[in-house]
Amino acid sequence: MAVEAPLHVAHDWDAEQDGRPDTLQVCDEATLRKALDGPLLTRPLPGHLETAFRHHTRERAARLLRLSVYGMIAVYAVVSGAAALFTDEPGLNTWLLVAVLPVGIVLALIWLATRLNDMESIVEPLLVGGVFVSILGCGAAALYLRDDLFAQIAAYETIYVLIIAFSILRLPLIRVALASLLAFVLAAVAMVAMDHPVLWLDSLLYFMVPWTLCVVVGAMLEYAERKEFLQNELLTLESLRLRDMNQQAERALARRTLQEDYLSLIAGNPAAEVLFLRTLGFLVERTGAQMGVAYRLGEDGLLHPMASWGAALTRRAREEALDPAGTLLEPVMAQRAARQVRDLPPGYLPIVTGSQTLKPGAILVVPVCQGDDVVAVIELGRLAPFSAEQEEVAGLVVTHFAYAVQAALLRRQQRRVS
Repeated sequence: MAVEAPLHVAHDWDAEQDGRPDTLQVCDEATLRKALDGPLLTRPLPGHLETAFRHHTRERAARLLRLSVYGMIAVYAVVSGAAALFTDEPGLNTWLLVAVLPVGIVLALIWLATRLNDMESIVEPLLVGGVFVSILGCGAAALYLRDDLFAQIAAYETIYVLIIAFSILRLPLIRVALASLLAFVLAAVAMVAMDHPVLWLDSLLYFMVPWTLCVVVGAMLEYAERKEFLQNELLTLESLRLRDMNQQAERALARRTLQEDYLSLIAGNPAAEVLFLRTLGFLVERTGAQMGVAYRLGEDGLLHPMASWGAALTRRAREEALDPAGTLLEPVMAQRAARQVRDLPPGYLPIVTGSQTLKPGAILVVPVCQGDDVVAVIELGRLAPFSAEQEEVAGLVVTHFAYAVQAALLRRQQRRVS
């Protein structure tokens, strides 16, 4: 059937879009382009875009942690284990307690977090807090041990933590920068409060200079990531627009194909009885109905049965005219609009199969109008309710059917006169 496939594709596309998580929500192209042209670091993205970007970065950080947590734990174990086994410098115990233990606790918490399904909701505070604790411990160890070998190792650890936080995980720039700076300042204040000499030049080289460089690199990376995020959203918006245009084109083609198939079916000026039967059969086939009845509205205001399909009609019902007053057809004819009825009276138009008679689950009543006048009425029945696409099929056919009915009746009158 030429029209069913395109309509089915369009219906599935609508269902897919209804279930799709809408990242853009109701964000137009102008908003995205304005955000691209504006400052990407000094001001949040407009509307919900900032929230969407933060969600995007949290998902990426969580994904990276799930992939790399075992590698970080392995490196941590190798370095700390080798130092503990093969070095007997006096600062070993201080380094293990002040620098290694906090990092180990942070790694353990990260590993536990990777076991959670909703890790994205806690990954940001977890990592910002982990950076703070790690810098505080490693910085305090480096400041306290001064010229010891493990002071140098702790100093290198601060650099590694900064690189991972700013360049690899790309955590929120301002929060990580403030958390790491605050941690080192607290470590330095603790040393001053303890009257412990501090090698300020060394701390400048292993923390302040790397911290400054990491902040600059982190700002560049976040700027690039924000720009890429907005560009991807623009591409997504354009893709959705193209898919919508394609969907509309498919629906237009389906409607046109349906109408062409129907017009070819009724070509040749068939008699009114043949016209009604062909039309009813076409609608039954294209809507998936199991039964149907077609009536012609006579000049006496009564509905004259012209064709039936799969309906258990009595001989009297097939031959006698029907007064629409008080029936389900009356309001439909008055409103001149199709209507689907599901709560049917007992015994209303039962569906006849080869072995049994079934009650329809829904009846679609379609008035056939020529201008403001109703010229015919079609009833279609299904065991299941009619979909919007099936109702649309009936609406596309009845306009042509109305003209064909008028022409067939006019030819009949002319034959009678002649």
